[in-house]
Amino acid sequence: MGERYFHDFDWLILLSAILVMALGLLMLYSIEHVPAEFRDTVQPAKTGAFDRQLVWVAAGLVAMAVACFIPYRYYEGMAVVTYGVGLLLLVAVLFMPASKGAHRWIRLGTFNLQPSEFMKIAVIFLLARFLAEKRNRASDARVLAVSAAIVLVPFLLVVKEPDLGSALVYLALLFPILYWRGLDEGLLILFMTPLASAFLTIYSATAMEGGGYPLLLLLFFIVLLVYAYRRRRDIARSVALIAVNLGVMLLVPAAWSRLQPYQQQRILAFLRPESDILGSGWQVYQSKLAIGSGGFMGKKFLHGTHKLLAFLPERHSDFIYSVISEELGFLGGLTVIALFTIIIIRGLYLATKVKNRFASIAAVGICAYFAFHGIINIGMTTGLTPVTGLPLPFMSYGGSSMVVSCFLLGVLLNFSMRFYEY
Repeated sequence: MGERYFHDFDWLILLSAILVMALGLLMLYSIEHVPAEFRDTVQPAKTGAFDRQLVWVAAGLVAMAVACFIPYRYYEGMAVVTYGVGLLLLVAVLFMPASKGAHRWIRLGTFNLQPSEFMKIAVIFLLARFLAEKRNRASDARVLAVSAAIVLVPFLLVVKEPDLGSALVYLALLFPILYWRGLDEGLLILFMTPLASAFLTIYSATAMEGGGYPLLLLLFFIVLLVYAYRRRRDIARSVALIAVNLGVMLLVPAAWSRLQPYQQQRILAFLRPESDILGSGWQVYQSKLAIGSGGFMGKKFLHGTHKLLAFLPERHSDFIYSVISEELGFLGGLTVIALFTIIIIRGLYLATKVKNRFASIAAVGICAYFAFHGIINIGMTTGLTPVTGLPLPFMSYGGSSMVVSCFLLGVLLNFSMRFYEY
């Protein structure tokens, strides 16, 4: 039996993850070390992040091994308990002392536990268990309501911390899982497009204040009209799609005008960092400079100037991809994207291959977790997505993120070894 397990083991997923971890450690080492020719003028940033990250990587590899070798039936059976414990931790963290203006961590000695990270595991498992039941069809109103509740309860608790970036991950898990379980494409679009309408309406409003035009919003609405026309046989749903999105587009500007100037400024800085380069837009501006200065081949390991001169804030965590692109260039950044793509594609392949419905749905949820984190983190370093503070899995400094990412990867490897089990 053991030989069969390792015969089916997905070594490509494991190798890709190990390479990403190694690149992350190299960048953390680079952040804390200065080349010999610069030591007379530049002081090293000795934060201890590299040494601590070595410990988190070791802990993550242990978590990966545990997740890999425990039969995944236990995860399905313990999904409700895991979710309940996660909710208790999310409530408890709200009563912890604030750190940097937020209640996100529970201090356990030298380790800061971030419950919102571990809750992502619980949400994936509980959604997979609930939707794995044959009688629970994704398009049924009751099933949609329960699935939404599973996600919205932790979403609201994490928003309360506040940590909008982590809260959005729960929504990002819901839609791919529902679609995989058979949610009608029309319903999925009806649920998701109002979010896009709200975002584009605010973005367009800020563009118009700067003398621009709402081109993205107009283009989006034209696409909605074309889609509704092509689905005109279902006239009720087509009308609802246009009506809901048009309502959002009309109501959001009214709500925007009622905000205080300082509130509008915060949202403007969130959506358009270039509007406040010396303030809230400083991180993205410096990140883009660092990435662009790396060119095709990079400035070489240890020689990133934006990193050395500390122009780039949060370079060991949220903006570690900027350090990679500056020192290893376009090729280094592309390599990171390629490795994450391999993990996600292989994970989705496992979702089609595994015989057990719970495992199939959970595999899609895990892939959605890695995809959303990767897209948002790399997007915010390049100015394509707002700065939300989401870490890059396996690379950004942090214990909770590393352990959770490794555990979820171990679950994927678990599915690869037991794909034939029902």
